[in-house]
Amino acid sequence: MPPTVGIPRGLLYYYYGDVWSGFIRRLGAEPAVSPETTRPVIEAGGSVDEVCLPVKAFFGHALSLADKVDLLFLPRVVSVAAGHYSCPKIIGLPDIVRAALPGGPPLIAPTVDLRQGRRSLCRAIISAGQALGRSPLYSLYAWQRAWQEYRKPAAAAGKPAGLSRIVLVGHPYILNDRHICMDIGGKLAAMGMEVVTPDKADPRAAAQAAAALPKNIFWNYCRQLAGAALTFLAASPPPDGMIFLTSFACGPDSLVGEQLRRFAGRRGVPFLLVALDEHTAEAGLVTRLEAFTDMIRRRRP
Repeated sequence: MPPTVGIPRGLLYYYYGDVWSGFIRRLGAEPAVSPETTRPVIEAGGSVDEVCLPVKAFFGHALSLADKVDLLFLPRVVSVAAGHYSCPKIIGLPDIVRAALPGGPPLIAPTVDLRQGRRSLCRAIISAGQALGRSPLYSLYAWQRAWQEYRKPAAAAGKPAGLSRIVLVGHPYILNDRHICMDIGGKLAAMGMEVVTPDKADPRAAAQAAAALPKNIFWNYCRQLAGAALTFLAASPPPDGMIFLTSFACGPDSLVGEQLRRFAGRRGVPFLLVALDEHTAEAGLVTRLEAFTDMIRRRRP
């Protein structure tokens, strides 16, 4: 019977979850992704102090898998680009889980640090494969196949006509976790808005936009986020509005949010910052969204 490898549905899962699952499956193990976030998952993750809501959710997911799997897959992603880093709490995830889960399943926690070149990724792949009894060559082959499958382009969605266009900016682990973001995208769509997210931006244009910022953003994923948002703001015509969705107490996001607010102001684009934590009330969020969308409608000619 193949070993079961747990993948917590949180944080970098929303960037690489599909390729991780494919890689583990090709190594001969069975990936087990935790179910979607719920209130009990957040409450369980709340036992970790001094972290943001997405990290609490991640830890809750790891806890939910602990007694159901043989191993946990928790890569330590230090950097995915030269000169840039992941958030310190993302880098420390394996340590947080090890400390908070004594006696839990063993971790597969290879270190990915592309500041040291592509060989770091190869070493991480080989290390993960060895944990499941695979040779270095086979592990590299398995990763390549999983990555090729992950990179297949998705079909383009049709663009609705006549709707006000709102760019909803946020990390995938917030926007795609319906419990954390309280399905803000669905709420905006129900209010008659066309919602655009950062993954729809051209990656090259986003990288160029981020590089042109007066202040370098050192955090990988915040840099990608800012570049995508700036690409939308620079478009002609610009969007009708922008909402930046972040988690309370996220230091890197606070800097990105301020820069986006300034750029949006220069383009005359209404900007709304929404900071979420486990105490955010849904009724209050809906009220803010209704006020924002009403204001956008009144601005339209």
